Amino acid sequence: MYNNYFYLLRAVSELNEIINNSHIEESFTQGKNLLFFHIPSDEFPNRHLVLCVSPQNPYLILRKNHRKAKKNTLQIFENYFPNKILDIGIAEDDRTIRINLKVGQIFFVIKGSKTNVFFYLTENEFTSFKKEKELFDFEITKKNYVNNLHFQKLLHDTKTYKKIDALKKEYPMLIKELQTELDFFTRDEKKKSLKESFNTIIQEILFDDIIVSTNTEMDKILFLPESFRTIRIIDEKQSFVNYNSALNYYFSINHKQKSIKNYRTELRNYFNKELTRLSSKLNKLKNRIDVGSKEDLYYSYGNNLLANIHKIEKGITEFLTKDLTTEKEITIQLDTKLTPQQNVDKFFDKAKDEKINYNKSKELHNLTKEKYDLLLEDSKMFNETGYTSDIEKLHEKYIQKKDTEIKMDSGLKFKYWQYSINEKYKVFIGRDSKSNDYLSVKFANQNDYWFHARGLPGSHVILRVENKKEVIPKDIIKKTASLAAYYSKAKTAGTAPVSYTFAKFVYKKKGMAPGKVLLTKEKTLLVKPEIPKNAELITE
Repeated sequence: MYNNYFYLLRAVSELNEIINNSHIEESFTQGKNLLFFHIPSDEFPNRHLVLCVSPQNPYLILRKNHRKAKKNTLQIFENYFPNKILDIGIAEDDRTIRINLKVGQIFFVIKGSKTNVFFYLTENEFTSFKKEKELFDFEITKKNYVNNLHFQKLLHDTKTYKKIDALKKEYPMLIKELQTELDFFTRDEKKKSLKESFNTIIQEILFDDIIVSTNTEMDKILFLPESFRTIRIIDEKQSFVNYNSALNYYFSINHKQKSIKNYRTELRNYFNKELTRLSSKLNKLKNRIDVGSKEDLYYSYGNNLLANIHKIEKGITEFLTKDLTTEKEITIQLDTKLTPQQNVDKFFDKAKDEKINYNKSKELHNLTKEKYDLLLEDSKMFNETGYTSDIEKLHEKYIQKKDTEIKMDSGLKFKYWQYSINEKYKVFIGRDSKSNDYLSVKFANQNDYWFHARGLPGSHVILRVENKKEVIPKDIIKKTASLAAYYSKAKTAGTAPVSYTFAKFVYKKKGMAPGKVLLTKEKTLLVKPEIPKNAELITE
């Protein structure tokens, strides 16, 4: 309703008091359908009048502090500025607004799909914002333009109207919302004529305080006179004396409301996807745990092979023997490419790995179950809450903390794991040689910490330092080092040395193989290869 004729008359009247005799320094566009006029003042050097020519949402608004973008702007009507504003008015019979200048005139024509802004100098010299000169109607230059808060046409109208349709035919600006209010008003004030009731409503639009409020039941933002009767304000409201302040506030909460709708969509998709993923992960981990550990079986195979190593020939696919403990016959599958001793070592290594992996599966199941339960609880709150603040907190917790997808210079996706330690410190772990290079040389900031298992193949690991002045706690350094050891060939060792340094001391020479880097400074930690406590896998 803010672009209804009568509110535009109010806007024009207010603007006339503010920008009359001011100078337009330039006009430009920096967004679809938006035209900016720079009208500086001593108090507000960055003041701009904004005209929106969107057919669905035309408006004009004065921004006290708008800064022109450094890029992607286009000068409009550049040959006619600077120029002095003499006055601003609106046509008596339609939504055409004229800004009268010392040299020329600006016409803001609000007319559905033909909405446009024209600069008019003479019949032979005029131009338009949308570059549709053929749509210029020369009759608008002959109209009578007003800026006082008196709707003269109705005051001098001597006709009698018995039906709203007849009144609307004479006054096209009687839009649907006004018709509803008028119908309600005439039933409530039976002593007044239809024309008198219409005049009362006009006066309310022109002079009453404007309220702006979100209405949850109607799912819309209300912008109307405080005295209107047809709509009861359910939610919190703000009241304004002038039109421009009300419109600025309207757009601010409109933007916030759109953001909240987007937040809801993003959160809904996130919860559905993440709960499904975690549920699937829990099922797989549970199945893995239910199968049990094969550590004893692999040790048994290794011991049985070791006891009979002199009987095993290289190249055989299996070995049949009696189990040392149960004395039952067992068949052990062998790797034909390995020597008998290597097959023995293989089973002992598998036993160690199985012990670690089984325990990690149980640990990971507990962590995943905890994360799933918390996510399920927040998902339930999301579905039940009606508070904007709850949606904003959930969005900040789950959506804003996720880094945007990172791509390498080649355009390939940067493959990495991301952990969060103590719900604060971000750790990035490369998943292949090219990603390791990108992580260490391109992605890492100078003051980030870099980690790598010393002397063994493994992932490059970056501990992100968000605040350069912060001293990273020693336990965080140690936990990150444990992750670096875990994502290396030292994964199954009891302890492993890990090199670490600032990322600025890591560099790569031309011609070096993928994943290879050089360090100018480094320190070493001896740590246990593991996923430490309070380290949560964020990105798999």
